[in-house]
Amino acid sequence: MPRRLVLSALLAIVSLVLLPAAAFGWAEGDATWEGELLDCRACHSEDFPFVTREGPHMGYTLTSQKCAICHTVHYAPVEGVLLLRKATIRDNCMVCHDGSGGYGVYGTLAARGVSVGASHSIDATNVIPGGDAGTGGARSQVFTGENDFMSCNDCHSVHGASIVATFSGERVRFHVNDITGWLPYWSTSHLLKQVPTGSTTTTPVYGSDWCLACHRGRRSGLPTVMNHPVDCSDTNPNPFYYDYVAIVESDTALTTTYGTMGLLGFPPTMEWHNRGYVMPYPRTAEQSNHSPICQQCHEDTRVVGEPGAVEPAQVTGFGDGNNPADNPRFQCFPHETENTYMLIETDDNLCTNCHAPMDLP
Repeated sequence: MPRRLVLSALLAIVSLVLLPAAAFGWAEGDATWEGELLDCRACHSEDFPFVTREGPHMGYTLTSQKCAICHTVHYAPVEGVLLLRKATIRDNCMVCHDGSGGYGVYGTLAARGVSVGASHSIDATNVIPGGDAGTGGARSQVFTGENDFMSCNDCHSVHGASIVATFSGERVRFHVNDITGWLPYWSTSHLLKQVPTGSTTTTPVYGSDWCLACHRGRRSGLPTVMNHPVDCSDTNPNPFYYDYVAIVESDTALTTTYGTMGLLGFPPTMEWHNRGYVMPYPRTAEQSNHSPICQQCHEDTRVVGEPGAVEPAQVTGFGDGNNPADNPRFQCFPHETENTYMLIETDDNLCTNCHAPMDLP
């Protein structure tokens, strides 16, 4: 990570620590901020060991007062909805994750004037595209949200129970302690459940198998379904996953090594890259017997380039999408992306990340 980006990030952290709660649009009477909770420490305090990278969602102590951030014992607006402060699970999550500050999961693109090409439809659908394992078609599912529609906690374990192993994603979160004591790595589980609602399997790591827990008909090798090959436990006894995949060794290399799709290295030398989104042809030894994982085609919109000429990645500041030159500009996947079907690129640009035109049959 260039020294100037490290410096700008540190300055941003300091400014966040010093700003009063009112600067974020919170008022003393707001339901989330009461009494001694009226500052950033309400969510980001030493009650949560910063090495967990999970913020206010786990790491509780016996003297924790963090339950009141999301729950109210006697004044919940709707009976039977987990004593939440808001009427729905989604609304409760959106108190913090609405994208208005650039760090949310929904609304980040629209807030910057960018059209949303695809998103997971929270509280709006109970249909899973490609969810039927037998036919590959759509499947209906009873979820936990309004009207049995899909909600945030169908994929996320809010309190950090039974979550996937941490992985090095593309989004960076800073803690005040990080200014003086850099973490040994940047990893987080994103609170993803090992068993999303409706899944019949347990998935300990984030990769194709995690996506296919719901999109069952997208698994390759099914006799009645024709899909693009995907590396998963159905097709490979040791499939790749997000933190362990064959990536090219540099933007200009055609040789590969094993690495992560996300951030390489650790502070202060973190490196964003797009080197996991290409597969040189002919395939390398590391790629042999492996197909792409879902996230090599479905992720945040970006310009990848081609094998041997991969476009450099750049994420400035906190990666909040304010810089149109960033590549990728947004890091919201799998919540919302600029392209349809949540594809990283469209048309032939996507296919040529792995298939050289002169080598096609």
